[in-house]
Amino acid sequence: ISECKLISLDTSTSSTGYAVYISGNLHRYNLLDFKRIKNTEDRINEMILKIYDVINKENPQIVVAEMTVVPRNVQAQRNLTMILGAIQGKCLEKNIYFYLFRPSEWRKLVNDTNEKLPRKRDELKAWSKRKVLEKYNITDINDDVSDAILVGQAYINKFGK
Repeated sequence: ISECKLISLDTSTSSTGYAVYISGNLHRYNLLDFKRIKNTEDRINEMILKIYDVINKENPQIVVAEMTVVPRNVQAQRNLTMILGAIQGKCLEKNIYFYLFRPSEWRKLVNDTNEKLPRKRDELKAWSKRKVLEKYNITDINDDVSDAILVGQAYINKFGK
């Protein structure tokens, strides 16, 4: 049996966290940061191209991402949807299985059974980083990367049994 490679993503229009799992084990993670590009369209295009680079380089069987939730801002929603659509298109082109998680779904899959999930955005970011510290002893990351790591772990928890 060959090893299965999974890439999990926490996408945004300015920085995207990603994690690479091989046969259910976290192998590496990184942040694609384009905050320095002020023009939104240019930034989104660079983000999509960089995500394509990661997919092409890693050549996974599975790509998992967090679904967009209705944010405070309609334009941000449109931009995120465009990024996810571009990723889905790349996966279709390369015959890679693409899966989207609702934020509440992936969080439940990595949460401890007796633990109450926070509600507020800032608390959820802190929770995500704390979970990655507990599970992987990783500290030097932001919440985009910790979310990406946990999205991958959630997929493994859901389907890897």
